[in-house]
Amino acid sequence: MSVPFDHLSRAELDRQLSPSLSARDAAGVLQRLETETAALPGVPGLHCTLDIAYGPGPRQQMDLYRPTGAAGSVGCLVFLHGGFWQKGSKAWSGFPARSLTANGWALAGVGYTLASEASLAAIVDEAALALSTLASRADEFGLDRDRFVLAGHSAGAHLAAAVLVGMGGEHVARLPARAVLVSGVYDLAPIAASYVNDAVGMDATDIARLSPLHRRPLNDLPVRLLIGSAEPDAFQAQTEALHAAWSEHLSHLSVEATPGCDHFDILDQLSDLDSPTGRFILESGR
Repeated sequence: MSVPFDHLSRAELDRQLSPSLSARDAAGVLQRLETETAALPGVPGLHCTLDIAYGPGPRQQMDLYRPTGAAGSVGCLVFLHGGFWQKGSKAWSGFPARSLTANGWALAGVGYTLASEASLAAIVDEAALALSTLASRADEFGLDRDRFVLAGHSAGAHLAAAVLVGMGGEHVARLPARAVLVSGVYDLAPIAASYVNDAVGMDATDIARLSPLHRRPLNDLPVRLLIGSAEPDAFQAQTEALHAAWSEHLSHLSVEATPGCDHFDILDQLSDLDSPTGRFILESGR
């Protein structure tokens, strides 16, 4: 199975893979999320542990937000940001923290080295290393290893899916109890044919080896695929293809095209714990 794109001109492919062009206010949403993240230190009931290193690189760090006064260990949403592996940072990844900690959950916002300073294969390894490091320090941070929910947005959803199919090691693939993949890219062939590859530099081997669409999850865990109904067709096709490819391997695979949402404001679904996606997260481990 693959995502068809030969019917698109290079200009149209580039346009569809530039979701900020069709979003209502991409810059405004990201700025709002960054502002919300920056305001978290000092919020009552929320404890911040920032810049936890999981490797030697300056971006190999994560921020952890936990509820204060929790009785026992808590579940943790581990979030990988988007930006086509060449933009973005953990600086806006704390946006669901208030909602999660108010419900007795933690949030880990993961940073990673960006292209072209790192290859895509190396970035996948960093995502896996961040998750395994968090698991190894779970007791220290009061986290329940059996209630890790791995989530990613856009390129971060690719990284999360790559972890699930074992690209970062079989033991890491089995760490998440659930996963939420938001507006991701899972067949890299269309991406490599677009402007994105100017910075990422994928070759044919990378496309074949690093496309989660062509592999199966190593663990039969509940996975939720989320896509905005207002997103470009190229992103819709990626989610549809992964749903079709993984359906035969996962007992609990759900997909939702959220009405009216674009590639950026769909992230608010992770903060709304009364939404179907929010309830999916909180159900982990019950």
